[in-house]
Amino acid sequence: MISSNRIRLKGGEQVDIQDFFHSTYAGFTSFASKYIPDLAVCEDIVQDVFLAFYEKPRIFENLYQVKSFFYTSIRNHCLDHIKHQKVTNKYKDYQLKGEAEVDFFFGEMVRVEAFNIVYEEVNKLPKVMKQVLLLVLKDYSNKEIAEKIGIAISTVKTHKARAMKILRERLDNLLLLFISWIRGK
Repeated sequence: MISSNRIRLKGGEQVDIQDFFHSTYAGFTSFASKYIPDLAVCEDIVQDVFLAFYEKPRIFENLYQVKSFFYTSIRNHCLDHIKHQKVTNKYKDYQLKGEAEVDFFFGEMVRVEAFNIVYEEVNKLPKVMKQVLLLVLKDYSNKEIAEKIGIAISTVKTHKARAMKILRERLDNLLLLFISWIRGK
């Protein structure tokens, strides 16, 4: 149930809906893009699901159920959109059946959740280190990063190395989770 822009979970825990939106929007949009290649349509679908969620309060056991609701709703909205547009053969590839659809759905859910976890950890890095890493991920050279931020190239290399070390340490558990998921298939 939502009250004062908060998602209420059983047990009294509350989550701010704006924080939830900002932390999951990019991942949910990416998830939708696996069904529909048009990014603007994907963003509209994710926003529609958030609006429907906001307008019709629900009570969930935990945050995982909230996320599951969003993944399922987004997938259903995407499939409805595909049917409504009388898709061509290209889009029929996105209409997966039976086991293949389930594998695709859960595989994408794991990929998006891993992306969200990595993104959260990157956001926890110190400001300059985070800036350096984000620019590295955008394929900037060390020289370009140094010029853009106004630091020495050696400092860029140091921040990059430290950021990678921190992320490796923090994300060790993510790798274990992924391996256990693969074994369960």
